[in-house]
Amino acid sequence: MHIESIKNKKNILFITIVLNLVIVISQIIAGIYSHSISLITDAIHNFQDVVSLIIAYVTIIFMTKKPTPKMTFGYKRAESIAGFVNSAVLIGAIILIIITGIERLFFPQPVESIVVIIVGAIAFVVNFISAYLLGFHSHHHNHSEYHHHHEEDLNIKSAYLHLFSDAVISLGVVIGGIAMYLFSIYWIDPILSIIFSIYILKETTPVLKKSLRILMEGIPEEFNHNLVIKEIKNLPDILDVHDIHIWALSSKDIYLTGHIVVENKEISQLENLIKDLQKKLSQFGINHITVQFETKNFECEVKH
Repeated sequence: MHIESIKNKKNILFITIVLNLVIVISQIIAGIYSHSISLITDAIHNFQDVVSLIIAYVTIIFMTKKPTPKMTFGYKRAESIAGFVNSAVLIGAIILIIITGIERLFFPQPVESIVVIIVGAIAFVVNFISAYLLGFHSHHHNHSEYHHHHEEDLNIKSAYLHLFSDAVISLGVVIGGIAMYLFSIYWIDPILSIIFSIYILKETTPVLKKSLRILMEGIPEEFNHNLVIKEIKNLPDILDVHDIHIWALSSKDIYLTGHIVVENKEISQLENLIKDLQKKLSQFGINHITVQFETKNFECEVKH
């Protein structure tokens, strides 16, 4: 049943990827032909979501892959690499779009409004259908008995929200096209483009920052390093801690390594301490820990 569920998710994602790629190509061609930068901006946003869908697709595939002797952490960081490259390229493209939009405000150009309306309407329908498919699938499995689907469903839910926002932007393009067709006020096109660009920048910048933080092995933004250390020190029998490192391998896997100073103890006593430590750190969302136990008589000399 689990394998069948993964197949269904992959099939739905593949269909939405193909549909949205067709929309992106169509919007770029139509945008160039009709001189509409709002249509091109919508294409860029659609492309952003295509990459998000691909990341979700790849994540589902990689979740079934086990680490190898040469790739001991597996391929989970591929998600962050793709997110970083995608976000960086998008931000660069959006800045160019904003500059072009400002120029068009001062020097408006006639826009083929009918083309904008038709292509925008098609994009709206495709995005709406794609969002419905993913939204229905996520809702269905969030109420299932299979808790191990949770991480996959989070990826699909994220893709659904992106596609829904795409549908809203495409609807805005259609409304702008109708206004241009009826009243020939072509400055609406660059205005819409700038508004959409600001929205995309707002959505993309956090992804860029988060993926860069993961690639640089920085502590996740929501973590308070000092608080984690304090909670560890509060556990019984722990005298001191040092060399505590917290980082994310992916958006879902949080690691902690550190050196913990304890009284001289038997192995069985350390096992109980490890259990307490795992329970405490799991409250912070840390799901992988590696610790080196030391005593007062033996502490490592190099501390980071």
